[in-house]
Amino acid sequence: MSLSSSKTYSFSVFLLLVTLTLSVYMLTFRAVIQSGDTLRALDAASSQARYGDWLMDESNWFKPALIIREESELPLREYDVEERLNAQLATVLLRLADFLPRLGNIHTVWLFNVFVASLSVGLIFCLLRALKFSGAAAAVVALAAGLGTNLWAYSQTFFREPLSAFFILAGLLSLQLGRGRKPIVRLLSLGAAAGGLYLAFLTKHSAVFAIPAALIFALPAGYGAGRLFTRRLALWLLALAGASITLLMVLDPLPQPLSQLLAQFGIKADFAGAALRSYLLSPGASIWGTSPILLLAIAGGLMLWRRQQYALVLTVATGLIAYVAGHALTTGVHWFGGLSWPPRFLLPVLPLLMLATAPAAERMLQPGQSRLRLLWAVLLLYGVWIQFSAVSLSWSHYSDSLPAESQGLAEWLPSMYQPQYFRWALLPQRWGDLGFDFLWTRAQLPIWGFSFVALALAVAWALIRLLRHGRSRWRYASPLLAIFCFNLILLNLSAAYDRDPRTQSAQAALHEARDYLAGAAQPGDILLLPSNDYGNFILNHFDGVWPRVIVLPRPPAQAASDKQPAKIVSNNPNSWFDVQSLRVIHALAEKHDRLWVLDNTSPFMPWSFRPLERYLARHYYLVQDVQLTTPDDAVRLLEYDTSATAPDPMTLYFGDAATDLRYGDSIRLVSYVLPKGGQYEPGDAIPFSLLWQTEIALDHDYTVAAFLADASSGQAVAQGYDSRPQGGFVETSKQAPGIPVWDNRAIRIPAHTQPGDYRLWVVLYRIDSGSGDITRLPVGGAEVADSGTIGVLPFVLDIR
Repeated sequence: MSLSSSKTYSFSVFLLLVTLTLSVYMLTFRAVIQSGDTLRALDAASSQARYGDWLMDESNWFKPALIIREESELPLREYDVEERLNAQLATVLLRLADFLPRLGNIHTVWLFNVFVASLSVGLIFCLLRALKFSGAAAAVVALAAGLGTNLWAYSQTFFREPLSAFFILAGLLSLQLGRGRKPIVRLLSLGAAAGGLYLAFLTKHSAVFAIPAALIFALPAGYGAGRLFTRRLALWLLALAGASITLLMVLDPLPQPLSQLLAQFGIKADFAGAALRSYLLSPGASIWGTSPILLLAIAGGLMLWRRQQYALVLTVATGLIAYVAGHALTTGVHWFGGLSWPPRFLLPVLPLLMLATAPAAERMLQPGQSRLRLLWAVLLLYGVWIQFSAVSLSWSHYSDSLPAESQGLAEWLPSMYQPQYFRWALLPQRWGDLGFDFLWTRAQLPIWGFSFVALALAVAWALIRLLRHGRSRWRYASPLLAIFCFNLILLNLSAAYDRDPRTQSAQAALHEARDYLAGAAQPGDILLLPSNDYGNFILNHFDGVWPRVIVLPRPPAQAASDKQPAKIVSNNPNSWFDVQSLRVIHALAEKHDRLWVLDNTSPFMPWSFRPLERYLARHYYLVQDVQLTTPDDAVRLLEYDTSATAPDPMTLYFGDAATDLRYGDSIRLVSYVLPKGGQYEPGDAIPFSLLWQTEIALDHDYTVAAFLADASSGQAVAQGYDSRPQGGFVETSKQAPGIPVWDNRAIRIPAHTQPGDYRLWVVLYRIDSGSGDITRLPVGGAEVADSGTIGVLPFVLDIR
């Protein structure tokens, strides 16, 4: 085969491997935010793409800001992860989701590691080919890495480890491609390798653990082959490292003097023993336990050593030792990696270990190696079972399935050593009641599954034909199949756009509220969510810039449902929220003239206390409860004017100006407050507060209606939102006689309003519960309108 034919062959196999891996990964594509780390990474990418900052707005509920600085425009925490490259690169996918119709943000960004892991499979093939392994062996190893190791599990996440592994692989490939070339080419390859490692470092700082392995790999070909001293020195160093790791595993806890000595160098050795045993020994959480095909790296490493490929053996061994010891000694209590599929931190070393399996794969493909083929098949199928279990359901279900004594801890010791508690033993037991949590199964799109099965079969057939016959015409099909796969991904994601129950995608009222905001919101507006109940909808479907969405933690005074009581029942508004949320609300209202609220409860849910809505009604001005055409009691969009602060209902303040308006026999409009004075422009909101008082107990609940009317024509030009006093929370039938109640409202002036003098009208009415008839209360006072059913407030507004 000529050089050009060889390159065409390798490129075709590379494309087919990537496409086949993509097809399998898309069959199990989940698009599920599994941990706080990935939630905040997505939020960081979203903030960077839309606002050019790193503020945690949509994930504020998960980790609110503890300190709010007065000079800060928004009271939000900044993304506290220094390595932000994956979030920066994911902005490309967010912009793609914005550009193309019917692509959800979560659905699209979660393709990131699907592409990265698939490309890593292709890079493993390319690197093995550059190391002079056969095309068939390289393809078998690469495919085993994609389907039989944790690459598959982490392809369905937004963790940083897969990207770090990709860049390390790219760096090693650059080094190998430059080997034996002209000095200028060699220099360029060294620069590219350094760039790959630097990008890996920007992705995750632990990539520094790969530097020793990369330096060994960069040694000239054959280095040490004839140098007995060099080989012995390398072996002694490896033995010393192994002995040190063994010592740390055995001496747990370490003697106090040794622990204090290590602490002086910043080494956190308290959990090193547990971490090392988990990483290396446990059958349920070690690197070989969750990726069993890696056991063949031992046999492959021995074969490489016999072939005098010492540099490759030392590269793999050094990389493993550096990552294992490095994380065990630096991560402290976080050695496990939180809610993850173990061992998360060792994922970047997986491709290195797979390189060492290549000699075993090459021998397996030779005639008469049926036992080795059987061993490879068993380990691979076991690994596929493990990985499929990992991607079939959310990892939180594993913690839920553990016995009570585990306290839901993912690092519970029996889960690592007792087979009945292994992740791939417990999660399949939940398939009966939970099914498979893939996007296409959730969205009930069987065509998704059929299409990717068919594509995977077609690509596998083309790959087999190409590996058997290097000049096969199938090599020309590889670009077409890759393009077809990409378009199939977009088509299926588009079909799932409004069908994913995890993101409330089928809830039409939410889409209507989002579309309303897209037309009504102005730059600087804020949309508050009182809990994360609609957080996934916002993350997936909100593709506009304004309003900026900030999600608050669920208030302690708000019940999660009618079956889950609130944590706090109190009449004190300051106890309705956690301290951070109160600070956020006040800071936002102080610096923004308008706040929107997307609530998931309503007055038709009597169990719902609605603390955010109550609080804003007491302290600011309700402009409207947007009337959506799609009826849904669990979707309400409210607009508040926060350009001024309403009178404090906890004080004895009685307003700026009194009125003589009296509604019916016993309801008095005692006074009013116009906090922004009497001059406005079209488009402004007019905030005002009314102080109501009843002299006797009332038999009915009355609704307040307010209008903006032309002073000269007597025609109403705008109407505020009709509600009971104080945003609907004060029932006049329960109002205590003699106790005044503040009622804060706002009317937005229509944009086409003509300049002139205007008045505010106030009406009180009740609705008959039987007939639905509306009855206005008669009004007495100096200024009334409409035959004494409208009270006119004693001031004139100047609209310019």
